[in-house]
Amino acid sequence: MNKQITRLSLVASAVLATASASACSVCIAHAIGAGLQAIGAQVLEKNHMIVGISYESFSKSQDGGTLGTTEKHDQTQMSIDLLKGLNDQVMLRASIPYVYKRLSATGESPIDTQGLGDITLGATYQIKPKTNQKVLLGTTLDLKLPTGKNNLTDINGDRMDEHTQLGTGSTDLSFGLLATMEGGESNLWFAGLTSRWNGRNGTGYHYGNTVFYNVGMSHTLSADSSVVLEFNGRMAARDRMEDGTLDGDSGGHFGYLSVSYRRALGQNTGLIASYQIPVVRQLNGSQTETGLLTIGVFTKV
Repeated sequence: MNKQITRLSLVASAVLATASASACSVCIAHAIGAGLQAIGAQVLEKNHMIVGISYESFSKSQDGGTLGTTEKHDQTQMSIDLLKGLNDQVMLRASIPYVYKRLSATGESPIDTQGLGDITLGATYQIKPKTNQKVLLGTTLDLKLPTGKNNLTDINGDRMDEHTQLGTGSTDLSFGLLATMEGGESNLWFAGLTSRWNGRNGTGYHYGNTVFYNVGMSHTLSADSSVVLEFNGRMAARDRMEDGTLDGDSGGHFGYLSVSYRRALGQNTGLIASYQIPVVRQLNGSQTETGLLTIGVFTKV
């Protein structure tokens, strides 16, 4: 096995892969989430750690509660992201987000909320490769915790809209399969398939369970830079609302073409700039989504 794909280089790890496309069914609260993904099944070397700060921006819209009105949901997020090589086959990760949300409805004043979002903890396990093996295989396990407030109220004491809450109020579990393959001296191919099971929050709201898939290629441009081209897709079930009915403006199939540029800024520091461009739009109801912008700086400690 070429060590190039057995362990993450600084450019491939400190400058992380584009965040997975997330379920419209979980609105923006999950749509951004932790971007701590390496290239497929790769892991960090034992006791190596990456610390980063990332900025992400995303928005979606749908028809409002009355005919002729529209609701727009905007979110930006600043995250502290952590990666640590536990041993030669296991990499731990965490993402701690601070979120800014705005709900704009036709004819109404915008509603703004901000604060700690839902923290995600996870791990990647790399199946030990055989000598000269050109394909790496691995699994991922992630747990999203309900650390973001889900009981915010307005000035009248009424609970605010589910989509303006800082967190989903649920504990969610994800499991995935990963693969990385050598594609020549300068290229790596990778793919993944992940399923996420969402819990029900205290009000009875259940964001639809989701399957994510991705395939992509990383191309080395120089000794300190690389570019990643990737397709990210998701298939999400509809949300089940507090009264037990399904939300018609949730769930569906959506896909992004993701372009990411990574560059080492020094011996131990890296930069990522990425954008996910919507190319498959098969969402339920009146939903529309924009692309996802990510910018981050990471350092090895």
